This record gives sequence, structure tokens and C-alpha cells, in this order.
Amino acid sequence: MIIDFHCHITTPGSRFPEPDGPYYRTIAPVNPATNLIGQMTQEAVDLLAERWRSPRALKAYRNFGPVIFTEMSRRMLTTDASRLLGEMAANGISKSVVVAMDPFVPTTEVVHSCGHRQGLLLPFGSVDGHAADYLERFAGLLTQPIAGIKFHSDLQQLPLESPRLHRMMEALAASSQSHLPVYMHTGNFPIYRPLEVPWEESLPKLLAAFPTLTFVCGHAGWDHPRAALKAALRYPNVYLETSWQPPTAIRRLCDKLGPERLLFGSDYPLFSQARALRNTRAALSDREFEMVSATNARRLLRLD
Repeated sequence: MIIDFHCHITTPGSRFPEPDGPYYRTIAPVNPATNLIGQMTQEAVDLLAERWRSPRALKAYRNFGPVIFTEMSRRMLTTDASRLLGEMAANGISKSVVVAMDPFVPTTEVVHSCGHRQGLLLPFGSVDGHAADYLERFAGLLTQPIAGIKFHSDLQQLPLESPRLHRMMEALAASSQSHLPVYMHTGNFPIYRPLEVPWEESLPKLLAAFPTLTFVCGHAGWDHPRAALKAALRYPNVYLETSWQPPTAIRRLCDKLGPERLLFGSDYPLFSQARALRNTRAALSDREFEMVSATNARRLLRLD
């Protein structure tokens, strides 16, 4: 069994943020021509984002923000649950976590799409932290058939130090659903407006504030894997998910942290599921790969 701990789908009610200066702008619609160009260049784009993450590279990416956001939007818009299942079959993936991001990808629709897939797709729910009744919505979320919770600090503009996020975590810790893993986006991706307080500073404080909850550090910090690793070495209630990381970085994380708190993830369709799987296999021994791609996720998701 292989479990992909981070995937996306588009649903009928999905939408993108409104353009905000240079952020969240597209330069071309999704059509056969842009689909063909995207498919032809996906391997090169993924390789570049995986390997070139220096401060100079991030500055260059920001200059091409609308181009990159256009391609990421195309990948999202062309991927529904059926396409994800086809990709999983092609890559030998048994189950995938599918994340919602309210209000942009509604939890109700993700849960509905996953509910008809015989347990192959495992929904992670979300809440719009800016809604006036966010705490009531969060209480309702905990009654839904979800396998975990997802928050995207950049896209949802909900920083890890946000009082609203902390109130929701307090509610989770006090609930009967406190076992649900909480997936947090980390990494300074240039298509999102930067937060005032870097996640690298806020993550340790969040982990310390809620020692009874289990968190997953998405992308293992992408451009700052050392910051994610430092937090994981200090706090045992966080796992690192490997999407967008090259084999050398995954190997380093495993050497320092051990395979027990690493999770295989792809971020499909924003990153190639096949490439993410190759990277993880190349970095790990067979025993380590079994733990990272299946055993750890089964434990967290209570699949055993």
C-alpha cells in the first residue's frame, strides 16, 4: 500500500482568490493550447521548482508570478476526483488525502466527492477563518466524515500565529476529534502574498501551544526544510510531508529525524505524483519507504 498524504481536486464550487496586485493573476484561460503547453513543460517546471530555491530564485519566481499562477491554476482546474483516481492507478497509489481550502475549495464538496470513492480518497476539511461564525463552522466541521484538517496560511491568509487559528486548535484539543491530524502549509512559495510573520517563526510556537495535537508540516518547509526539521527535532507532535523536495533533501530529513515522522506526499496536480514518488523511492531504503509511504500515514489516519 502507498498513501499520498497531499492531493487536490477541483469541485463545482471551487474558485481562486481575487487578483491582489501581482498575486493571483492569470494571463491565459484554460484551453487546448495552454493544456498542451502545460503538459509539455510540466517536467521542466517541476524540476526547476524542486531544485532551484535560493533567495535569488525566489525573487525571479515572483517576477514571473502571473505566469506561474496561470500554470498552477490550469493544473487545478483540469483535475477532478476521477482524474486523480486515474493518476493514482497509473502510479500504484492505494489511497490519497484530498484537502479542502475554504472558501476556495469547499469542504462540503470535497467530502461529497470523496464519499463515493470506496475509501480511496480521504478528505481533509477546512474552515474560512475570516468568517464571522468561524468557530461555529469549525465545530460543525468536526462532525463531518473527515480524516483530518487542512489550513493554508498563505492562501487563506490565516497565519500560524493567528488568534483565530489558535482558538480553533483549542476547540479541537478539547473535542472528541483531537486525534485528527492538522496539515499546515509551509514554504515561501512565490505565487502567494507573503505573510507579515514568517512561518518559520510561528510554527514552533504553534507546536508548543498544542502538544496534544498532531500537526503535519506541508512540503517539509519547501525552501526552508532546515526550519521544518529544527521544529520537528524539538517537538514530537509534528510530521514532515515530502512534496516538492528532491531526493537529497528527503534523505537528509530521514537521516536527521528518522523515517517514523516523515510522510510521502505529492501535492498533485500542482506537482507530478509520479515524480514525487520517484524522489521518495530514490531517497529511502525499502524499509524506510514502507514507513514513509504507508505505515506512518496508516497510524495517523487510523486505518489499521
